[in-house]
Amino acid sequence: MWLKDLRRRWMEALAHRGRCPRCSGDRVWHNGVRLRKATVLDGDRAVYVADVPVRRLRCGGCKARWSRALEHVESRAHYQPAVVARAIARVVIDGGPTAIANEIGCDRGTLGRWVERVAKVAEPARLSRVLLAAADQPVLPALPTARTSRSARLTALGARALAVLALLEALASWHGLTPPGLAHTRRFVPADAASTGATANRGGDSVMA
Repeated sequence: MWLKDLRRRWMEALAHRGRCPRCSGDRVWHNGVRLRKATVLDGDRAVYVADVPVRRLRCGGCKARWSRALEHVESRAHYQPAVVARAIARVVIDGGPTAIANEIGCDRGTLGRWVERVAKVAEPARLSRVLLAAADQPVLPALPTARTSRSARLTALGARALAVLALLEALASWHGLTPPGLAHTRRFVPADAASTGATANRGGDSVMA
């Protein structure tokens, strides 16, 4: 039922034109629809969708061309931010990467890359300062405890990834943005603070839009 309703909203969104993101002009024309694949999050379950409709648009003024992001499909990567954030939290807190990878439909190594890339998005201290500057009476989120891994480095990496996710969620909530906070990383993380490794897209496992 959830996916059926989501598909209906996707189809309704195809009629929307809006304004040009480059020149803000209102002479925006439909320029076709392409189908893409994505794995999205339905509650706690990752769902593979083989035919997500993506509206292409063209500006009649400046001739810009772009595609409009759909609900729950914010990223150009295959695995959407909500799926990535949920998987990272599970693997860092509970362990069991093989079972989690099988549920999501990805390789076990992909989970490890997600953890590392999210940990490198920005220093948690820097995100905390952004939150403190944005809120009048900020409350820093309580962080869950990362499971002790086979090495101190992996444990620290997992704990940092959890901190980054929690702070991004707090920032998104404060600004009234739709979760997950990971989908709004570029809004809160300056370009010089993000690791180039976090934005790379190898095999569709990028963690950023």
